[in-house]
Amino acid sequence: MLQPRELFTGQGFSNDYIIAHGLDEHGNTIKLNKSEQTRMAGNSVCPPLAEALVRVNFAHEESFKIAI
Repeated sequence: MLQPRELFTGQGFSNDYIIAHGLDEHGNTIKLNKSEQTRMAGNSVCPPLAEALVRVNFAHEESFKIAI
């Protein structure tokens, strides 16, 4: 099985994306074990796809920019 870092890399996340810890509902840092990291990779949306969707859905916004 792929390791968590490999899963995130395969999804398009950069190598400096932090997967070893996260934040709880109170803003406290919590350490994530391998199983939790793997689950989060599976629940993620790959950044290149998210960027492509936003670019396509907001392309019409260019026409609203005011020339300075």
